[in-house]
Amino acid sequence: MAYSLETPAGDRYKLRKAAGRYWLLDMEQPGFPYKLPVVINEGGAFIWQFLAEGLSVTCIAEKLAMEYGIPEEEAWQDIIQFISQLKEQGID
Repeated sequence: MAYSLETPAGDRYKLRKAAGRYWLLDMEQPGFPYKLPVVINEGGAFIWQFLAEGLSVTCIAEKLAMEYGIPEEEAWQDIIQFISQLKEQGID
């Protein structure tokens, strides 16, 4: 099963770092009601950057495993969980 965001991540949402946190900003919202930015951690920001580039979960899992020194299966599960949490926040 392929896991991805239906909308190309880099087109609608932008990742920014401010005040020591990572924020996902909806660049296409109409203004009212205002949709607050989504705060994500460093691992989420790492994953997001590759999702925005359109990389597969498998490829991102390899990179995440190398970066954080974790097994690829654990990295893969982290990515799936991250995507699920984004969808719960209305980011799909």
